[in-house]
Amino acid sequence: MLECSYNNKKAYIFLINKINLQMIRKVNQLILIIALLAAEPGGLFAQEQWKFGSNDKGVAIYSRKIAGHEESVFKGITEINQPIEVIGAVLAEIPAYTAWFFKCLQARKIPQISSTAYNFMVYISLDTPWPLWLRDIIYDVKIKIDMASDKVEVRSKAVPEPVVPIRKDHVRITDSELYWGLERIDTHQTRIIFEMRTDAGGSVSGYWSDLGCRKTIYHSLINLHKIAADPKYEALGRKLVQDYKQSN
Repeated sequence: MLECSYNNKKAYIFLINKINLQMIRKVNQLILIIALLAAEPGGLFAQEQWKFGSNDKGVAIYSRKIAGHEESVFKGITEINQPIEVIGAVLAEIPAYTAWFFKCLQARKIPQISSTAYNFMVYISLDTPWPLWLRDIIYDVKIKIDMASDKVEVRSKAVPEPVVPIRKDHVRITDSELYWGLERIDTHQTRIIFEMRTDAGGSVSGYWSDLGCRKTIYHSLINLHKIAADPKYEALGRKLVQDYKQSN
């Protein structure tokens, strides 16, 4: 009788230990999954959904927060009654950004040995409200053209390296991303998506960085409507298409 009770007690202890071990394993797995989701940029906690902000003069503005950044990402969407190659020609004429890109004082390509027609660096100088110093930035630009689906993507990311020496009375922006998405609606109409996130640097807070991004997107897209009507971009657009076809 005592031996039977002793064996039952051993079996009970073994069962409890087995259950505890399984529970510990499951808890550890859950902790690991949560840690991976939180750490992975594309995880569930990486970003929020887009929030509608405004729609004025044909330009709709949205924003959302992303993990790891105080600043928000802003997105502007508009449709322009011009062929996609015309819009592409406007974006490709870097020095002319001063005529339409909000607060742009100077824009130029940076000559690099490794530069190609679809991957190059751009230097941009930006005006700022008093009493802030002017800002400048160097973008690594990558262009993707999908002729089959009539889409163009331009992604620009700020580089921290001083490829261009920092100018006097300027603050160099080293944390910024831009995205241009062009999509042909029909022969003479293009949908444009312009996304931007920027840490303006210096003593500027996330609030003021966000305000600058929102204004840049809105005014740049409004100006893009106007400058795209310049007849010279029709010819430049045709040349872009010819050059692309010859190189592919």
